[in-house]
Amino acid sequence: MTEPSVTSVELLDAETSGTSGPSRSSWFRSAAPPRQRLSVIVVETIVSLVALAIIASLTAITHDPWLIPPLAASAALVVGGAHFPLSQPRNVIGGHVMSAIVGVMVGMTALDALWAGAVAGALALGMMKLLRMSHSPAAATAMIAVVPEIPRWEFVVLVGTAAVILVVVGLAGNKLNGAKYPHYWW
Repeated sequence: MTEPSVTSVELLDAETSGTSGPSRSSWFRSAAPPRQRLSVIVVETIVSLVALAIIASLTAITHDPWLIPPLAASAALVVGGAHFPLSQPRNVIGGHVMSAIVGVMVGMTALDALWAGAVAGALALGMMKLLRMSHSPAAATAMIAVVPEIPRWEFVVLVGTAAVILVVVGLAGNKLNGAKYPHYWW
């Protein structure tokens, strides 16, 4: 059995503490950033719930696919990572709309939905990068848009409107937490 490797920080800790190796507790320390204050976590959770509940309500009322899984990931970015470029309104709204358009267009080809989804996801990523509006959850939006049961061009409007709702609710939520959002609009 091999011994686990010891980092230079653990060796330095051992040298300064007078012990022969890393302490037992150092094996459990995480390099992850510290946890946010509980009040921030609670506000972010509630704001995400409000945004997604509004979109879910629109789905329940209209029976159209407003609430799609990538929007939950977008809500997490807008509310929990307001400083990331991926979270800015241009990226969230533009990324989802562009990806929905790409997905609809690929879905109109003769490709099988499985392969169309792969093509749409990759093309959406490329288009978002070209247009400087990268938003990783939106690549999944393109894959959803190829599903034959999705109402093609109407889906673009639904996704765009849902993304606007996320951004607007995110504005309020980030203000409650004192986070600067957005860092840029366009």
